[in-house]
This record gives sequence, structure tokens and C-alpha cells, in this order.
Amino acid sequence: MKLGIRELVFFALMIGLLCAAYFILDKKAKKRADKLAEVQSMQQSLTNLRLSMTGISDQDKKINELHQAISFFESKLPQEKEMDVILTDVSKKVEENGLTLRTVKTLKTERGPNYSELPIQMNISGDFNGFYEFMLQLEKMDRITRVSQMKLEKIDERDGEMQAQLTLSIFFEPDTRSIVTAVAE
Repeated sequence: MKLGIRELVFFALMIGLLCAAYFILDKKAKKRADKLAEVQSMQQSLTNLRLSMTGISDQDKKINELHQAISFFESKLPQEKEMDVILTDVSKKVEENGLTLRTVKTLKTERGPNYSELPIQMNISGDFNGFYEFMLQLEKMDRITRVSQMKLEKIDERDGEMQAQLTLSIFFEPDTRSIVTAVAE
């Protein structure tokens, strides 16, 4: 078999056709791979969006729960005009437990966004067991109170006797009328 120009040209055309087909198909394969990667990226974004949206439906429920909690704590805040009743209640609890209230000093009222705090410095003396019961009763009060500072000292002469200096904070709802009047002036 003799290879002539005609056969060489035919083989060159076949090899050229093969190379052209390879480049065309390769280009289409790359486009397809890019499209598949883009689709996967979009599917991942969609999955992430679905995951982030699952908490959104719960947000309204959580907000309602927080509003209920705020309402509960606001119901525990007495009005400013009721402060004398609470102070009387605290002093009765001191006496009921056999303690002696030596001094009571109200400190400067601190205002918060929706509440006010009245710190009261108290000096109490008596039996430690009575003091312990007094502290338990303070904890169980309907109103929100906090003991921010406490100093206990044993009285050396008598067994079981102690002296306490504590700062009791009582939280209350400020009188909005006095705030409005102060702002108007």
C-alpha cells in the first residue's frame, strides 16, 4: 500500500477533526462542570437559608415569653407610694425573729430604665438563728429585694449572738407622674 498525498491529506484532516472535536467537547464539559458547581452552590445557599429560617418562626414565641417574664417581674415591683409598707414589713420581720434593729439609713435612690432601686443600710443584732430566719423570709418576700452587702460579727460576750450590717436594696416602680412633672418643669 502506497501513501500518496491524497491519503496524507485525508489522515491530516482526520487528525484535525479529532483535535477539533476534543477541544469542542472539552469546552462543553468545562461549562457543564461550572454549571453543576453553580447549582450545588445555590442548593447549599438554599439549605442554609432554610436552616436560618427555622428559628424565625420561633422568634414570635420567644418574644411573647420574654414579654410575659417582664410582666411577671413588673408585677413584683411595688409602686413608689407603697415603699413605707414594705419597710414596715421588713422591720416586722426583724422583730418577729427576735432581732434588734439598731439603725436604718436609706441611701440615694438609683433609677433604672423601668425601675428604681432604694438601698437601705441596716444594723441588726441578736441571735444568729433568728437572723438566718430573717434572711430566709426576705428571700421569700413577694417583692424583689437584694442584699448587696453584708458584714457579720460575733458578739464575744454571748454565745450565738451576732451583729450584722447589711445593705438591702428594694426595687420599685417609679412614680411616673413625678417624672412627667419634673420633665415639664
